[in-house]
This record gives sequence, structure tokens and C-alpha cells, in this order.
Amino acid sequence: MRVFAGQRAWLMQRATAVALLLLVALGAALLLVGPPLTHARWLALATSPHGAVVIVLFFVALCLHGWVGARDIVLDYVHSPPLRLSVLAIIAVILFAVVIRVALTMAAHLNLVL
Repeated sequence: MRVFAGQRAWLMQRATAVALLLLVALGAALLLVGPPLTHARWLALATSPHGAVVIVLFFVALCLHGWVGARDIVLDYVHSPPLRLSVLAIIAVILFAVVIRVALTMAAHLNLVL
């Protein structure tokens, strides 16, 4: 038995929680400071290179955070190894697809995809 078996997952969960908290606080500060947010301003923020990177980082942190939580729930409550592997694979594919979709959408808005 490894002594620190769950420490990596625990650390990733906490690190992604801090990253999500900081990004949500940044978004809240954007709402509270400056002129009212119109569609044009949101579009300018989301399609700027910095805004696109922040959005992609937010979704990467969100999916990693969700993966650790979902993995722990599946490991605790699904006892059949084949079913456990199937459920974990489905969750991983869905979360990976979300990150890829967000990254491609942001890249398309930045005219990086041909």
C-alpha cells in the first residue's frame, strides 16, 4: 500500500478549486468595475487573445476538478471493475471533448483555424 496514494488527486482538486476561484473573482471584478457590459464588450473580451486563454484555462481547470470528483464517486460506488472502467472512460471522453470544443471555438474566434 502506498502511503500517499490519494495525495495527488487531493492536491489537484485543491489547486483547480483555487484556480476556479481566482478566475470567477476576475470575472466578478469585470462585472463590477468599468462600464456596463454590452454584447460588443463581451465579444471583445472573449475574442481577445488574453480572454480566449482565460476561458480555455477556466474550462481546463473546471474539467480537471470535475474529473477528480467524478472519479472519486465512481471509485467509491461502482464496485464492478468492467463497469467502473466503462463509466470512467465515458466521463473522461466527455470532459476531454468539452475542453477540445472550447479550445477549438476560441481558436475559431481568433481566426487561428482555417
